[in-house]
Amino acid sequence: MQIVYHYLRLRQHFADRPEGEALEITLSELAEIFCCTVRNVKNILKQFSEQGWIEWMPGRGRGRGSRLVFVRSAEQIVIPLAKAHIQHGDLERAMQLLHESELSARGRERFFDWLSGQFGFRSQTVETRTLDTLRMAFYRTIPFLDPAFVNRRTESHMVRQIFDTLIRYDEKQNTYKPHLAHYWETNEDGTSWTFYLRKGVSFHHGRELTAHDVIWTLERVADPKTKSPYWWMLQDVVRMTALRDTVLQIELRRPNCLLPAYLASDRLSIVPWDVVQQKGEEYSRLPVGSGPFRLVENDEQMFVLEAFPTYFLGRAHLDRVEIWVVPPFDKRSEKFFATAKEVHFQTAWSMPKPLGRWQELKQVERGATYLAFNLNRQGPQQIPAFRQALDRILSRKQMIAELRGNRYGRAFSFFPEVAGVEPALAEQSCEKKRTAVMQSGYRGECLKLFTYEGAGNENNAEWVQRHLAECGVDVEVTVVPIEELKKPDVLRQADLVLAGEVFDEQWILGMVEFFRSDISFVRQLWSPALCEQIDRELEQLMEEQSGECQQRRLRDIEQLLEQQSALLYLYHTRQHSVYNSALAGVSLNALGQANYKDIWFKQEHAAGTD
Repeated sequence: MQIVYHYLRLRQHFADRPEGEALEITLSELAEIFCCTVRNVKNILKQFSEQGWIEWMPGRGRGRGSRLVFVRSAEQIVIPLAKAHIQHGDLERAMQLLHESELSARGRERFFDWLSGQFGFRSQTVETRTLDTLRMAFYRTIPFLDPAFVNRRTESHMVRQIFDTLIRYDEKQNTYKPHLAHYWETNEDGTSWTFYLRKGVSFHHGRELTAHDVIWTLERVADPKTKSPYWWMLQDVVRMTALRDTVLQIELRRPNCLLPAYLASDRLSIVPWDVVQQKGEEYSRLPVGSGPFRLVENDEQMFVLEAFPTYFLGRAHLDRVEIWVVPPFDKRSEKFFATAKEVHFQTAWSMPKPLGRWQELKQVERGATYLAFNLNRQGPQQIPAFRQALDRILSRKQMIAELRGNRYGRAFSFFPEVAGVEPALAEQSCEKKRTAVMQSGYRGECLKLFTYEGAGNENNAEWVQRHLAECGVDVEVTVVPIEELKKPDVLRQADLVLAGEVFDEQWILGMVEFFRSDISFVRQLWSPALCEQIDRELEQLMEEQSGECQQRRLRDIEQLLEQQSALLYLYHTRQHSVYNSALAGVSLNALGQANYKDIWFKQEHAAGTD
């Protein structure tokens, strides 16, 4: 590998020299380029010649120049080697090589076209068995998979593949259905719930799942020592009892109509107590559950799921799901991930026209990208008139038109169906906007805007910064990893936070979590008085039995925030997935992801083979 880097260094030093043209050079000059001795230079040149990369004609006599002819371009060396690294599973080395090689735009285009072809459905014959693999790429690792702490969209999706919940929510029928529990009942006032578990459900390590695992899971989340951000889901539980190995009882201090939603949440997925205790912190990276897939590999380069053959609801059709971690080292690979699709990973820039055998799935997310003000920090954002002025001058329509991508429509709520009218000032001149800002009490202070990496946030923050600067508002942008932004000492430094929220099928619970969770950005930004008002609304929501009444309570909270201009909605996002019609059973959930268990391959459409 070192010899390749030597060649790249030499080729970059003489980047203007085409292949086939001789140049005169001395061994001493080469020693300076390679930062080594003349003796080592001779060894390097010998290896170059043996590889057929150069022609070397040494000069005769002391001090006489030698002649060197480049036979191979950097691309001819780098691309095959990068491909070989990837085929051997060394993705990090391949991408690092590309990053350091300074390939031409055409060379990178060729490589990423090839890389795109490595993803999708693959069939491989091992001995007498045909193994079906769905292979995808992702821009980052997926290290935090403990259900008690999971909070990102991708992690939440993977938890659903690896774990099971006590009951599950059926969005189409808007009801809760049996899952690990095949039946449950409650007393008249809703303070005592009894659940009957299926027999013979196994964890991935072979032990049978019992009521003791369910109780241990819930007690772990509720325990302050665990520091799970979802402890509040179980704050009304006063006692949990295993009546038998397959029967448990949960007693509440008061009725809570959201209890079924809590128990169907992936945050309360059931874990094996013995494995969690044995693995400790390592459990988050390589967890064991009872779901349709078991996690067999999770490191800096690869995330691999394999079908759990004895899954209690039937084995998955796929044998294996591979997610290759390919960091976006440059703009070309950033575009690869910005436009890559979920199931087949056919990208928009290489998608065939017309679509032909490609199927498209589109839907608008329930949620929104937003700007939230830090009401616990001194600054102009404390002035209601200033917050209102920013709301009026930010043209969401212009933002969506200029940034495009998956930005779909101006948001007036987390609910996409809620309509509104863009303020007239948003479409007026910068001079009028500057006047409105100055009249609001702003005196030129620099606002610190924080956001987290990915999800288009960098572009969003840059757009807001530029647009507000045109209106006379000084903004400094800081981008940090999402784990950093959730830390209180980091959030305290922000005047504004730009973030996004998407809710799954249980969107009412998702919004309750957004307003209530300790790791919610907004919860840490708002004043104690505002949080108390929101908590009172949430307490009343938990007593509402109908979804319509619960939704009205959530709208009341949104209207409270609108009145105080504590949060500014920016836009909704449209999910867009493209997959080969050879794949069946594909549908998008509310998170824009596909349930791997349901996907299968139609043999009549030949796919890639290994």
